[in-house]
Amino acid sequence: MRRVRSVGRAVALIVATLAASGLLARPAAAQQAARAQLAFVSNEASHNVSVVDLDARRVVATIPVGGRARGIQAAPGGRIVYVAVSDDAPTVESSADAIVAIDVATLRVTARIEAGTDPEQLAVSTDGRKIFAANEDAGTATVIDLHSRKTLSSAVVGIEPEGVAASPDGKWVYVTAETSNSVSMIDAHTAKVVGNVLVDVRPRAVAFSPDSRRAYVTAEIGGSLTALDTRRHAVIGTVALEQNAGKPVGVVVSRDGKRVFAANGARGTVSVVDAATLRVTQSIPVGSRPWGAALSPNGALLVTADGMSDQISIIDTGTLAVVGRVPVGQRPWGVAIVNQRPGAASRR
Repeated sequence: MRRVRSVGRAVALIVATLAASGLLARPAAAQQAARAQLAFVSNEASHNVSVVDLDARRVVATIPVGGRARGIQAAPGGRIVYVAVSDDAPTVESSADAIVAIDVATLRVTARIEAGTDPEQLAVSTDGRKIFAANEDAGTATVIDLHSRKTLSSAVVGIEPEGVAASPDGKWVYVTAETSNSVSMIDAHTAKVVGNVLVDVRPRAVAFSPDSRRAYVTAEIGGSLTALDTRRHAVIGTVALEQNAGKPVGVVVSRDGKRVFAANGARGTVSVVDAATLRVTQSIPVGSRPWGAALSPNGALLVTADGMSDQISIIDTGTLAVVGRVPVGQRPWGVAIVNQRPGAASRR
């Protein structure tokens, strides 16, 4: 028994010594580094992407992309971020039109991929093999093979397509169309349009629930949010946001599927909608003209791109309070958030 007590005292002494020296903090620090999150913000007017460390609340890199940067999405796994780039003045064809790939580890552009004319938003398939890009001026959705970086097909959708989202179960890609007030449903495997649904006026963005059973569509002129049943490709219901005058664009769904967040560009707010009742429960003031929005991988933070404030707003999804604002480039448009791996590059 004395020997056991002696060993116990020795172990306690060693632990205390290591703790005092700070050596025991290293594993925790490594875990913290692994959890660090980067927000990639597409800046429409300055033709670049700002990379923001959400823990440090500062820009750690600015990446030129060679054109008007709008839609932005991370590939599954968060190793690559894709940005839709086009010309400032919409044309039938422009050398600026492309999907730009950014390597998250090096924070450098690694590829420019042809994606049809005037790509505005995009979605990466859940298996990471394809990109679906909305071609606003052509009324099509271009499907790209990411292994060969070649166009597989082009599907005819509505007039002036914009919002694109892939369902988490890998079955569907939904594309909104501003002028035809419609949503097109594309079979993610065959890349064929299987249906079209009318929604409120000028639909801009779409997001799926985590279980893929619902999709939520913002209508900018209608000032509303519409819920769609993805099994029937039919409207469940529509809720007015900010007295129909908020001009909502960006939309995301909480990780548990219970709340929907819609960014209201005209009001400078984010509406919080109860998914079960389709009622607005709260309005959160952010910057001027919030456009795109994204959730952090762990769901703890919501980030909006405040286009006329040249900043992002960072919202704690637990308290629904703004916990930070970070200046970025000119006219920020969209946001994608990934986990930063330890050792990833940082540069201005």
